Amino acid sequence: MPETITANFTGIDPLSAVTHPDPYPYYRELAATRPFFQEPRLGLWVAAGPREVAAVLAHPDCRVRPPAQPVPPALAGTAAGALFGRLIRMNEGAAHAPLKALLMPMLAAVDPGVAAQRAGAMARVLDAGEAAHAAMPAASVNRWLFALPVVSLAAVLGLPLARDCGMALEGARQVAAFAAAQSPLADADTVRAGAGAARWLGTWLASSLAGSVAADGPLPALQHAAQAAGIEAQAVAANIIGLLVQACEATAGLAGNTLLWLGRNPSAGGMPLQGVVARVAQDDPPVQNTRRFLAADSELCGHAAKAGDTVLVLLAAASCSGLADDARAWTFGHGRHACPGDRLAQALAAATVSALRARGAEPAALARAFRYRPSLSARIPHFL
Repeated sequence: MPETITANFTGIDPLSAVTHPDPYPYYRELAATRPFFQEPRLGLWVAAGPREVAAVLAHPDCRVRPPAQPVPPALAGTAAGALFGRLIRMNEGAAHAPLKALLMPMLAAVDPGVAAQRAGAMARVLDAGEAAHAAMPAASVNRWLFALPVVSLAAVLGLPLARDCGMALEGARQVAAFAAAQSPLADADTVRAGAGAARWLGTWLASSLAGSVAADGPLPALQHAAQAAGIEAQAVAANIIGLLVQACEATAGLAGNTLLWLGRNPSAGGMPLQGVVARVAQDDPPVQNTRRFLAADSELCGHAAKAGDTVLVLLAAASCSGLADDARAWTFGHGRHACPGDRLAQALAAATVSALRARGAEPAALARAFRYRPSLSARIPHFL
């Protein structure tokens, strides 16, 4: 098998594809001709075919973090690192199973219709921070993409971010700062901001859980069940923050890519928005790849992989390949670390797009001037 793909794809690789204007022909070629291969220049194994992606995500020796490095080195010893280290989605094994068993059904039980209603209410809260415009400016669209899904999920959970626009925007800003610090591209200033955000979020959530959480929301039952199971309160709090982080960048990307799709397909503006979002989640997904780290020497997709090797799992390639037996939005993962909030994320993305369009955001104009935010895994447009 050749070490490089056809000359038509010169200048693109599995990492730069994330922010390439159109990486999907390249992804399809990889999935069809090189479904699992070693990329020596990047020092990675790459899984691109749907069978290979599923196999890696299900393999017991493929872990979400390197076994000797539970926290990214840049975050180690900071408040952001302490918070990161408690996230069940970044850990393996029995120690985290009891909390996972509580969180996953809680998320799966959220009614998408209720989430959309909460998003509508939170959009009206955010209105207080916007000046009147005939068409919503790109800067406001960018801000809402990162803010509205986060504060809407907070409202779904019964957390007090809905008191006023300033508090809502500040909470969303802190969540985004913590999320940004986790990126391999984060510089020292971003890491410092993430550590400050982790402290802010920890203090805010502790205060909220002590008395401001809605009694009819899911969190009181979660706290009670966690206490009965002997799960430490810090782990519960960290993973509530983790849910808000997951609602941040990935949902911003899904909503932003939906705006792009609508802008490029103006004749399809009458399609049900939920259907458009589901299509975008599969065809132009916000999370393009994830990584797995080998905890032991293993045979992986017919190849001998060694302990310490890294596998770049191209979720977007599997999704667009046309080779899977069933069409699925691989962006939400598969196997033991699959996101249980896929319906919720799509509902929040659709509600965000709906709120933006209702306030004068014009997809066709947005699609004419944008770039993708620098990232090695997330495809998030930034409108200009």
